[in-house]
Amino acid sequence: MPKRRYSYLLAQNLLCAAAVLALGCGQAAAVEAVVVASSAPGYVQGQLVGDGQSVRLPDGANATLLFANGRLLRLRGPYDGVPGEMADGAVSARAGPADDRFMQSDLGAARALGNPLDVALEKTLAIDPSVSGTQCIKAGGTPLLRRPTEPGLDRLLLQAGGERVEITWTDAAAVPWPRGLPLADGADIGVLRRDGTPVGRLHLRMVEATGGAALAVGMASAGCAGQIGAVMASLREAAVPLDLFLSADPAAGPAYRPGEDIRLLVQTDRDANLYCYLRNARAQLIPIFPAGATMSARVMGNVPISLSGDRMPLRAGDGPADLEVRCIATSRNLDNEMPGRAAAFRPLPEEAAMQLDRAVSRLRETEVASAQLILKVR
Repeated sequence: MPKRRYSYLLAQNLLCAAAVLALGCGQAAAVEAVVVASSAPGYVQGQLVGDGQSVRLPDGANATLLFANGRLLRLRGPYDGVPGEMADGAVSARAGPADDRFMQSDLGAARALGNPLDVALEKTLAIDPSVSGTQCIKAGGTPLLRRPTEPGLDRLLLQAGGERVEITWTDAAAVPWPRGLPLADGADIGVLRRDGTPVGRLHLRMVEATGGAALAVGMASAGCAGQIGAVMASLREAAVPLDLFLSADPAAGPAYRPGEDIRLLVQTDRDANLYCYLRNARAQLIPIFPAGATMSARVMGNVPISLSGDRMPLRAGDGPADLEVRCIATSRNLDNEMPGRAAAFRPLPEEAAMQLDRAVSRLRETEVASAQLILKVR
């Protein structure tokens, strides 16, 4: 079986453990949430879902949200509703035991295995001052400054108003924020080299939070996109299985006229390797992505890929038929294991379908997600 790094149930327990001291997992969910992972177009990792905001997912797409009280909610399309509302029959009707919106935490298990959310937050709250933009810090604490990775920036000047303070790193360890430079929400801090050459500018946001999940949602609300994106990426890897969304172009739908161009949309919820096949009216398996041996199978997460146009000349046949498209996303490169890798748009031998199934079923230490779509030519 493909590897799953954490069970979804265990991940929910760990997240609830992080919030139990602050709010308790049995209390009502906060209305704001942050997107942990999504295969749905329009929803990206780290995005804030605001108070009363509706979420609309097409059939086959998934989105996982983290609420401030530690609730981890996985939505499965088709879905159209306000996830912060408790009375959500659409989710309840579709959810299995591991998809319950509330899960009482096992504090012993959480302590033994560690909490991926808290670990990621601790890491990202150590600021790299050479990275310009909005940076969140926890209210009431002293932020740490990480040594920049760019060579020659082991000594920097931080400037606020007329104050300049030098920061020096002697090793890889982070250093505390200098006492001579006050911290304030909304402060703009200039970052310069020792000779006064500008490196960048930090816009600081102070986030009030008592628990890890509340802090993460607060960071998303404050606009700390880079930090919250990194936190959600770590949480996603620990708690959410790889996901893949496949659909026909919304303008065309799944039905086509003979000879019409076939337009498809595919999206993964993280960077992955993608392989897509078309089974034509003659039941022949045809590789359609990647479009040739020189094209990489690696795709970026949260980026819709249009399987149409000159790069992918797919057209419906001359007569009525049912076509099938199958896409497989994997956490590692499978170029040497997937059939037809160098034969894009050419029908494969009859045994290719069995070879494809065997290649997927024999995977070890690999995450896999697949999606299928029936296209009707009428």
